[in-house]
Amino acid sequence: MSALCLFLLLHSVASAIELHVPDAPVIGLLGEDVVLPCWFSPPTGFSLRELSLFWKLTTFQQVHAFTLGQEQLENQDPDFINRTLLFPEELSVGNMSLRLRGVRLSDEGIFTCFVNVENSSSAAVRLQVAAPFSKPVLHLEPSESLKPGDKVTMTCHTYHGYPEVELVWQDGRGHNLTENVTTAQVANEKGLFHVQSTVVVTLETSDTYTCLVYHPVLRDVTQSSVTVTGQHLSFPPIALWVTVGLCVCLLGLLVALACVCRKQLKQTCEEEQAEAGDEEVEENGELKTAMQPLKASSAGDDDNTSFIE
Repeated sequence: MSALCLFLLLHSVASAIELHVPDAPVIGLLGEDVVLPCWFSPPTGFSLRELSLFWKLTTFQQVHAFTLGQEQLENQDPDFINRTLLFPEELSVGNMSLRLRGVRLSDEGIFTCFVNVENSSSAAVRLQVAAPFSKPVLHLEPSESLKPGDKVTMTCHTYHGYPEVELVWQDGRGHNLTENVTTAQVANEKGLFHVQSTVVVTLETSDTYTCLVYHPVLRDVTQSSVTVTGQHLSFPPIALWVTVGLCVCLLGLLVALACVCRKQLKQTCEEEQAEAGDEEVEENGELKTAMQPLKASSAGDDDNTSFIE
């Protein structure tokens, strides 16, 4: 009897289904579709009516079911209604994979693929949900009238990502800044994180500081940099407009002064010309007056000459 039981046990183990699933977690981007792989090599003469397939998240949430040659969704968890699909045309070749639509943060966890064809087998697939963070935004305080030796507080913000990230500050030489650094990661009502990090540095003549955000799941890095100098970081907008206004006013005054000078010069020239004309007229008048006695004397001489004759 014991020999028979041992034989049946060995036969059962030998004919057990070998399911294949990825060893590494499957990464699903928030809001996108994802496929949870699960497959096996079906035996010769395999029929879908012999197949029982169940996908579950934890022990209690039934995600999808296929039995007796068709899908059975009566007991499907409400969180997965209209969100799951099998690959019907590939079931006969052993593809038990599940497509999950519109990944949510609540989907994160370990899914189990249960398959029964003569014998049962199961395998676990871990789904890791990820959402990329926004490009970091940097702020300085203070940001004006800086000089070497001043203390400057730099703040780095990045938003709407998942899960928590590693944030690092670096100087222009690529050295990590570890002193006077404070970082907080807070989840909003949707479960997405807002990361805020501050660092206090002593200002040098000029240096570049970089905020690097490492995403542990997507394995990418986003960063932003700022160059801080011991002079004004930027020309103050108010002073700029005041300077432009003064330049315009000065230019206007110069133009007005040029016009006045030109008018005055023209008037002076005209007056000088008029005076010169008057003097010429007076000279001509005096000359005529002087000539009249001479003419009279000449006429008298002529008369005297005639009388003598």
